[in-house]
Amino acid sequence: MHCRRLGVVVALDAEAQALHAGALRHDVVVEVNAQLLLVVSGMGPERAMAAARTLLAAGVDGLVSWGTAGALQPARKPGDLLLPEVVFGASSQTWSVDLAWREILAQSLSLPAYAGGLLSVATPCGSVAAKSACLLDFPLAQGVDMESGAIAAIADAAGKPFVVIRSIVDPADQSLPDAATGSVDAYGGLQVLKLMRGLLRHPAVCVDLMRLGAQMQKALNTLRAVAPSLQAGRVA
Repeated sequence: MHCRRLGVVVALDAEAQALHAGALRHDVVVEVNAQLLLVVSGMGPERAMAAARTLLAAGVDGLVSWGTAGALQPARKPGDLLLPEVVFGASSQTWSVDLAWREILAQSLSLPAYAGGLLSVATPCGSVAAKSACLLDFPLAQGVDMESGAIAAIADAAGKPFVVIRSIVDPADQSLPDAATGSVDAYGGLQVLKLMRGLLRHPAVCVDLMRLGAQMQKALNTLRAVAPSLQAGRVA
């Protein structure tokens, strides 16, 4: 694949900032450089699908799913980099990434990248029980997110290549606290009043939130380490 321009779909502001140091806007095309366009979509498959269509309309030649994920395999730890070869949809769809592009990215990095699969779901998969159930149904999946399947579907329909770049935040044996998932907006922005109400009801969860924050920083540091390769437009 010889791309003139790549289009990156990213759900959260923090994930986008690991790739682009400039000003961000939501749901519109942001130019990272001459080779790289970005849309901050917000969380979920519908938002990711709309962002992917926006990027294709802007003339990109390939799509990238960029951001963080939860682990499904017990061996995967916070900060581990996933460069999956295949994306699984919860309704038995599968999409293969552009393997030549993926290989060039992997070879350009100084950190290990894990292959295998990534499961993409429509609703958050934050509990240990939900992760275990997902792994039982999709034993080749290293991790889980909510956007990659939608991006893969749009790329496939348009005949465009795509890759997935995801860094692990929460391991398979850790449930996300409700205060974390219920206290942010679609772009990861903190909703302070909701957070305070949650902490008043369950003050002990503060420790869990601090641990999750440290894990998120590990994941973002991994994305920052990958960013130069993507910014350089390294594709097959």
